[in-house]
Amino acid sequence: MKFFGKEISGLFTIPSGIVATEVSVLERIAKEIPEIGILTTKSIGIEKREGNREPILANFAPLSFLNAVGLANSGVKEFKKEISQISLPKNKFFLVSIFGKNEKEFSEIAERLSPFADGFELNLSCPHSQKYGQIIGQDFKLTTKIVRKVKNKGKPVLVKISPNIDYQKMVKVSLKAGADGVVAINTVGPGLYLKDGFPILSNKIGGVSGKAILPIGIRVVSEIRKLGNFPIIACGGISTKEDVLSYKKAGADFFGIGSSLFKMDFDEIKNYFKALNQDLKEGGDLAEKFLHKEVEDYKKFKIAEKRFLTKDLFILKLNGKIKICPGTFVFIWLPGIGEKPFSIFDDKPLTFLIRKVGPFTEKLSKVKKGSFLYLRGPYGEKSNFSGKILLCGGGTGVAGLSLFAKNYQSSVILFAKERRLLSFCKQKFEKFKKRIYLKEKFTVEALKEVIKKEKPNFILNCGPAGMIKEAIKSEEKFLPRERIYFSLNFKTKCGVGLCGSCATKKGLRSCIDGPFLNGNEF
Repeated sequence: MKFFGKEISGLFTIPSGIVATEVSVLERIAKEIPEIGILTTKSIGIEKREGNREPILANFAPLSFLNAVGLANSGVKEFKKEISQISLPKNKFFLVSIFGKNEKEFSEIAERLSPFADGFELNLSCPHSQKYGQIIGQDFKLTTKIVRKVKNKGKPVLVKISPNIDYQKMVKVSLKAGADGVVAINTVGPGLYLKDGFPILSNKIGGVSGKAILPIGIRVVSEIRKLGNFPIIACGGISTKEDVLSYKKAGADFFGIGSSLFKMDFDEIKNYFKALNQDLKEGGDLAEKFLHKEVEDYKKFKIAEKRFLTKDLFILKLNGKIKICPGTFVFIWLPGIGEKPFSIFDDKPLTFLIRKVGPFTEKLSKVKKGSFLYLRGPYGEKSNFSGKILLCGGGTGVAGLSLFAKNYQSSVILFAKERRLLSFCKQKFEKFKKRIYLKEKFTVEALKEVIKKEKPNFILNCGPAGMIKEAIKSEEKFLPRERIYFSLNFKTKCGVGLCGSCATKKGLRSCIDGPFLNGNEF
């Protein structure tokens, strides 16, 4: 099949801003998932944007979400550097999504990225920004200027439309200005979703996506198809072959799937697209089994104890229980303030070891005994090991290892500069009847000495990146990398694999494919 004259490997894409938001994930998908023939980037702006603070996602019904990421991106200069360092198969169409507040910004971004792009998607449809997206798309004179400026770069231009405005007029104006195709639709809304009366999203409002907007997407595609013969990439609630066929009957040519990838690890995504493609060819229903239809919710907990070990390190204990497995993690949410992911130091009682490192943990350190907070999760792959494990922790990285010590045959080596942390961990792990080695400074020599003594079948590392890098170099002299695992503090925002912010250098998402990853992925 062809897309603007280029032979591509498949009729699917992952829409902008979902899963493949980091270049490493995009490259891995390009090389390992043939059904995805169109590679759509996250929306790129002139300058770097951090986006909204967490929570950025609310799951209000099966495969249905409210999201407000806030157009987070690295900026055109950094993104150009990133894409210049990857190689993509020739049978992929590289569709670069861009945004700006005027025609000058769109033109400058397109100019810089034109050498790498096969085409451009113009984000004129984000519903929850005050300066970008939908606010631009409903100004038809400005839309005309933007399309013409980008079209002058000589690449195909697709306009991503919003169902919230006069999209038929927008499409007409865009086509007249030179647009070559349409991506329909972006999220609906914005909407508001509450938990116990509190807005979940830090932005309060966000775009509605996923299964909830499927009927709207089909209607919009059917109406814009009447406007002419041009390529349409349909997205909005697609999860099964029936959804694809409905959009196809409405007039779509290619299909974007995003929210339905909720909680799928990389292998599941790969198998899902393979199964969906097979369903379309053979009439089966194989893709259905890969969908995760559970609804994530927050649970309320009371603070039973808070105790400082040092001026910036504290223990937080909660009343209540949660079913947790070693290696998984949860999010702590303070309504109106934000949320962050944390490993659970102990499950009985529910205990966290937390260091003050930013605004959220600063606020968390000030919560009082008897007050309430919320948890969601757990998240991450359940880890299964056999034989003897050596747990190698750096500082508060020991929190991610504690439940392994409690539930597995293991020994622990902890490197930490705080003596009170070392003393606290010593008491804790002695209760688990584990052999523990305490060191105030990380050294390769100390690690090697423990490995020789313990002769582990597996080694699990959790701590700062520099320490883990040196540790793995030493450990692979004793064990193959397949038996060495590591967990780093990646930038985890959603926990369910959709935002893609926690991407590794080799294209996995640590929240879903980890958080403990095989040493070969380092």
